[in-house]
Amino acid sequence: MRKFASIPPRVWQADLKAVRGNLEALAVHYHLTTSGHANMLGLYYVPVAYIAHEIGCPQEGASKGLLDLIESKICSYDHQRELVWVHEMAADQIAPQLAPKDKRVKGVADQLAMLPICPVTLGFYQRYRLSFHLYDERNLEEFELLMPEDAEAPSKPLRSKEKDKEKDLGKGEGTSGFRGSGKSTGTSETMFTPYPIPASSAEGKTFLLSQGVPVDEIDACLRNLLGGNLSPYELEGILTNARSAA
Repeated sequence: MRKFASIPPRVWQADLKAVRGNLEALAVHYHLTTSGHANMLGLYYVPVAYIAHEIGCPQEGASKGLLDLIESKICSYDHQRELVWVHEMAADQIAPQLAPKDKRVKGVADQLAMLPICPVTLGFYQRYRLSFHLYDERNLEEFELLMPEDAEAPSKPLRSKEKDKEKDLGKGEGTSGFRGSGKSTGTSETMFTPYPIPASSAEGKTFLLSQGVPVDEIDACLRNLLGGNLSPYELEGILTNARSAA
């Protein structure tokens, strides 16, 4: 879970101009950008029922507010997968653009690779592929292949697949984790790399219990795990607090 979130003043002049006076849409927007389910990409799992419960309104109101944000092109939402993308959140929370060697490039790529390829995640990729240099990340090759033919070309050539294969052989990298994680097990992973998303709530709960998460913390941890927002660092903090309280 993020410790804080930043909401720049410009949202009133740009992002939220289309929904001024729409209290349901504004409430949903601030929930999406500041809630405990969110991540810095603004691309994560969140059921409408969670939004309604946490902002304290009927689910119909939350659904209407979300729809108004979608129609205003402030966010996108995959109702089947319950996956939201707040379009400018990564630019606000990370940076408008990253240098090619910035370590956050790989962090963004790793989180995106854990999510299913669908219109929402493809939209994120197309929006940030150049400013975050995502086109050069090996675990996002499938995203790059699905870009439209008229997509803007990167300013430098892509790495050759032969070089990638050589590096893979040298490092002995592979994939592991829950279903569809796409997560590399190379040495670049850190305590801040989120756990892969489990195939089901039951699998996630079993994992959390095996790690020693207290019963009263399971629900909150499970929501973050299912949203791709729980890392070993955050889990260790939860376990440390539980041991201190015991």
